[in-house]
Amino acid sequence: MKRLDEAWDTGGHFERLHMFACAGHDPDWFRQYVQYEMAAEIIKIFHGKNVPLLVQTEAYAQGVLRAAGHVHEAEVTTKARMKRQEILTRDDPPYLWILMDQEVLDCPVAGREVMREQLARLLEVAQLPHVCVRVVLRESGWHPGHDGPFQVLRIRGREVAYAGAQIGGRLIEAGDQADILAIRFDQIGAMALSRAASRDLIEQTMRTYE
Repeated sequence: MKRLDEAWDTGGHFERLHMFACAGHDPDWFRQYVQYEMAAEIIKIFHGKNVPLLVQTEAYAQGVLRAAGHVHEAEVTTKARMKRQEILTRDDPPYLWILMDQEVLDCPVAGREVMREQLARLLEVAQLPHVCVRVVLRESGWHPGHDGPFQVLRIRGREVAYAGAQIGGRLIEAGDQADILAIRFDQIGAMALSRAASRDLIEQTMRTYE
């Protein structure tokens, strides 16, 4: 785009158009994302506020949705989320790498019993050979994930990503932008506890909900 602008002396017009096109919201993006999720060989997820959807319990998922004001569609949406989790138990599951802030463990959703069940679910999933769950301690300070949750999927050698937002997220299919999020994921991972230390922290936190 820069070369076109220089050739036609547009003052950056084509680059601006490209930027707006990349930032646009495809109304069918979620359907496309779920298809990518089903086809992915590797799924990397960072979330600083909630347990990621693919490892949520039914009660936790409903609690998050209801707290966000989605009362009427909570049950239907939760069932859809539970259906998506089936990719973790199929014959050829994707490798799932989860990074979470410690705040996710400490923030009670829908009561103590629901949180105990959810953290137990995290520990259960973390035992699977194709799943890695790691936690970033609060004392680690600022990291790139503070800009918001995101996911990076590898599909047949190609990476696509999803960036969360307050009102709807955005599917990112441009390779250079997906690469940026992949680098940020690695940067956050460099600050996270080991798998074993993360399991210990989850167990300790689970006991506080007894």
